[in-house]
Amino acid sequence: MLFSRKKIVFSFLLLLMITGVSCYRNDIEFGTTPANTYTKVVYIDTVEPRLSTVLLDSFITNSPISFLVGKIKDPYLGAISTKPFFQITMPSPLPSIPATAHYDSTCMIFYLNKYSYGDSTKPLTIQANELALPISYTYNTNLYNTSNVPEKPTPLGSRTLKIRPSIDDSFLVRVNDAKGLELFTKLQQSADELTSIDKFLNYFKGISLSVNTNDTSVVYGLNSATGKIIMRVYYHLATPVFQRAVADFTSLNNTYAFNQIITDRTNTSLYSATPGNKEFPSENTNQLAFTQYGAGVLLKTTFPTLKGILQSNAIVKLLNAELIYKPEAHSYDDFLKLPPSLILTQTDATNNIGASVNDSTGTALLNVSPVIDNIYGVNTYYRFNITSYINTLLTTPGSEKSGFFLMESGDPTVQLNRAVIGNAHSNSKTQLQLTVAVVNN
Repeated sequence: MLFSRKKIVFSFLLLLMITGVSCYRNDIEFGTTPANTYTKVVYIDTVEPRLSTVLLDSFITNSPISFLVGKIKDPYLGAISTKPFFQITMPSPLPSIPATAHYDSTCMIFYLNKYSYGDSTKPLTIQANELALPISYTYNTNLYNTSNVPEKPTPLGSRTLKIRPSIDDSFLVRVNDAKGLELFTKLQQSADELTSIDKFLNYFKGISLSVNTNDTSVVYGLNSATGKIIMRVYYHLATPVFQRAVADFTSLNNTYAFNQIITDRTNTSLYSATPGNKEFPSENTNQLAFTQYGAGVLLKTTFPTLKGILQSNAIVKLLNAELIYKPEAHSYDDFLKLPPSLILTQTDATNNIGASVNDSTGTALLNVSPVIDNIYGVNTYYRFNITSYINTLLTTPGSEKSGFFLMESGDPTVQLNRAVIGNAHSNSKTQLQLTVAVVNN
């Protein structure tokens, strides 16, 4: 009886040893998996993804597909201020306005694109500013989130309003009468400033939009397509009959249009007193990492212990690899929104953004939407199948510092959605789940 018990204990310990070391092998074979009678499937979740947050000091924002205007204070990432800059062009064709015509008013019309980030139930004051100098490139033909253009001291106009992005399609800001009358007079007199686009842009250099210093609740998206922002001069003819008329100066979305996106991370875990790109290990940021591509925040994931699974002779094939990111519970809501979809891009120790990760077909972008826990808010996750990429990391020498950036797809200058992701030691644990075939003993 004692011998039988020892035999049972020895067999059980041997089985545990086989399973426990199934994370290790010198070479993973990519051929046909041996017959089921010779193998078994083992799940491994002990390879710890290493998370960090990379902050970009500056990034290109000109020719945006959307303008952003507003400010917001994020409890994790600090204050973000957004401000679009753009040029406008003169009416085409120029109207023929008789000397007897009378000026009425001038308004700017802004069309929304339904995007908002933050609390849109609160009012804010939007101010239009005339630029004091021409917009010029910061470097080569690029403008950046940190680029700036001086403005004239007197605003073109301002308005305090409450915007309903899901209902409203546009809003108006009245231009001060001095500038409106000036534009009307130049139209009426066919002034030299209106004889060419270059002369007009030398006269009227462009516009920026801003909000009041204390408006820190929301950022809105505006339609930035050419012609979608209108500065409309209203006037009327009194003779021979009363007749209303308008002349439209319209926006240009060219390479001189850009979004300024300025961040202040004071009193956050990502604060640094020195400029430049920075990487913050999640161990130094309360076991959390962050992604907010629109503000230059990238979540980096590497797998420094991954190759430990190559040390076992039991593993014969990697069958599946899934990377699961879990947003921190209650870090998001209807105002501070999760990204509706996220992608992975390859990176390494240089922190350069590399090629995007494709899905299992190898031809389409791996674009993942969150599974939302609407009841408790603690089991929300993004799940990525990265089997082929883990195979590559396993068989590539010196790949311990290679990995992925987790980021929102599309133009980074048009959205501020963010996710707060916990590392393997947080309440919301990021996991790499591996499925491998091992030899039966």
